[in-house]
Amino acid sequence: MGTSSGSNINHQHMSKMLPPRQQQQQQPGSLQTSLSLISLDPHTSPNAQEPRFNLDNIHESPSESASSRETWPTADAITAKKMVNGKTENDCTEQSVIRRVSNADKITLRDIARERVDVISEKMHHLPDEFLDELKNQLKTILEGNGGSQNREEFLILQKLVQSRSDLTAKTLIRAYRAQLEILVAINMGIQAFLHPNISLSQTSLIEVFVYKRCRNIACQSQLPADDCSCEICANRNGFCNLCMCVICNKFDFEVNTCRWIGCDFCSHWTHTDCAIRDGQICMGPSAKSGTGPTEMLFHCRACNRTSELLGWVKDVFQHCVPAWDREALMRELDFVSRIFRGSDDPRGKKLFLKCEDLLEKLRGGLAESMAGRSILMFFQGTEWANYLSCKLSMKVL
Repeated sequence: MGTSSGSNINHQHMSKMLPPRQQQQQQPGSLQTSLSLISLDPHTSPNAQEPRFNLDNIHESPSESASSRETWPTADAITAKKMVNGKTENDCTEQSVIRRVSNADKITLRDIARERVDVISEKMHHLPDEFLDELKNQLKTILEGNGGSQNREEFLILQKLVQSRSDLTAKTLIRAYRAQLEILVAINMGIQAFLHPNISLSQTSLIEVFVYKRCRNIACQSQLPADDCSCEICANRNGFCNLCMCVICNKFDFEVNTCRWIGCDFCSHWTHTDCAIRDGQICMGPSAKSGTGPTEMLFHCRACNRTSELLGWVKDVFQHCVPAWDREALMRELDFVSRIFRGSDDPRGKKLFLKCEDLLEKLRGGLAESMAGRSILMFFQGTEWANYLSCKLSMKVL
């Protein structure tokens, strides 16, 4: 997290400020996989026996899903060509032929979820790639959740079938067909990125993800427990990765250069700011450095039960990242900081809260983001720090 408000920013500090594995591996133009939406740990689920599912954000980009079909088009239909200005549309392209699959040979997603690995693997060996791609597209459609309650119910059925099985182990999954393994992992994790053709994880990596020995965040992929951490959370929470997941909600995302994430100064575990606020992990307390003196706004880490100061962290994030933020990002970050310091009792925290509220109001009124960015940087540099309270402290703090 941030150092004291008067400290300089250095490379080591900034690499600690943001989830490092995601920042290193996410490249421009690469596939943006979605948030992790499933709480994989029974201890964090209200009912450990029920499958965990959330349809609100289960989607990746790009993602093109096809509806399931009872029958496949014949070779004649596939190779039929449209005539455009006397020429065929695909004169230079050889048409692929999709082999018709008999009803006896077909398998369904439920078959994959409930039948023995070797049985399904043998059947898949004799099915055309087009049919297997269609199965994956069916699962993508279910995970996207666009079908409402019907898709939700189908996912719950599939995940319950998979998670109730005791035969799906690292030893048995070695015999799985590639598409079969991708489908099983996607069902278990609730993440459709594992079905994407541009995602190419090894068979071993997919198996390790399934049995919670490797991070399910494709941009991270760390062996678990990450950094061989032996804390209670890393040791007991299935699939948890301290390098990219929130200690409170178990989810990950791809936000960097932001106040959306708070990193602990001591154990380097990460927490969503929203989760920390909602869970009461951000509150007033004695100085994180001395443990005595005036109180300040602190972050309490659930992983190690130690506290980190927040004012210097916010200053460091803004000084490092403001030049790269657009208008929407700047307003979002000011809102994060405003909510963090809304209940602050110390003078500096109150001043920062009031400054953020003031800039948000002006931005909504048309103030240029460049001017707002310069204003908040000047505030942190101290030109407004000394006199801002005298003219604003009388305002009611919401």
